Amino acid sequence: AIVALGGGSVIDTAKAANLYSCYPPNDFYDYVNPPLGKGIPVPGPLLPLIAIPTTAGTGSETTGVAIFDDTPSKSKTGIADRRLKPTLGIVDPNNTQTLPPNVAKYSGLDVLCHAMESYTALSYNQRPRPISPLHRPAYQGSNPISDIWSLHALQLTCQYLERAVNDPDDLEARSNMLLASSAAGIGFGNAGVHLCHGMSYSVASQVKSHYKHPNSNNNQGYQPPLIDHPLIPHGLSVIVNAPAVFAFTG
Repeated sequence: AIVALGGGSVIDTAKAANLYSCYPPNDFYDYVNPPLGKGIPVPGPLLPLIAIPTTAGTGSETTGVAIFDDTPSKSKTGIADRRLKPTLGIVDPNNTQTLPPNVAKYSGLDVLCHAMESYTALSYNQRPRPISPLHRPAYQGSNPISDIWSLHALQLTCQYLERAVNDPDDLEARSNMLLASSAAGIGFGNAGVHLCHGMSYSVASQVKSHYKHPNSNNNQGYQPPLIDHPLIPHGLSVIVNAPAVFAFTG
């Protein structure tokens, strides 16, 4: 079995490692989503994967997608297949109590966009039918089941995000944001996301200067890590386009 303890990047890396170790491809891009890759379906079952999230943001413990930066093309892409889904997710709010306020904020904004985008995604019955169940995409479009999860995540995020950012010791808020993250993961893991996330990849991959984390004033004495390459938090790259996106989509 494989155990992934960390945020979305850690869990997604474990998903990819699981796939590539079980079924080594002829070319690295064989499993990668088009147009960069061929999007070949995962051939068979993978090793058990236990995902333990330490951020309330990506919901990666619930999804069958693994997102990564493709350095040669300076783009962000991924692999999508149901078999990538973790076998078990251990969602414990105690693992997020030391999350710095800025990380809590930007990962929480990711939850917000996951919920809104999956709820407003193109409906499942407005999409072309795949030629076989094997070719059914990981993202089905909004549907009555995903809507339940997305709306619940949206309600929790609106109620608890600000509290979770302002007070790391507010266990109720941190607990509900982690629950919102998982709920949104189930929602968008089924329905998909759209323009906010699509445009965020360009923002994140093409940023030309360093994003400097301001020093945190929380009582844990958190100091930002040294960064040796251009970086923008994923939640920020997503939310920055959200007002224009939802004004456009109505």
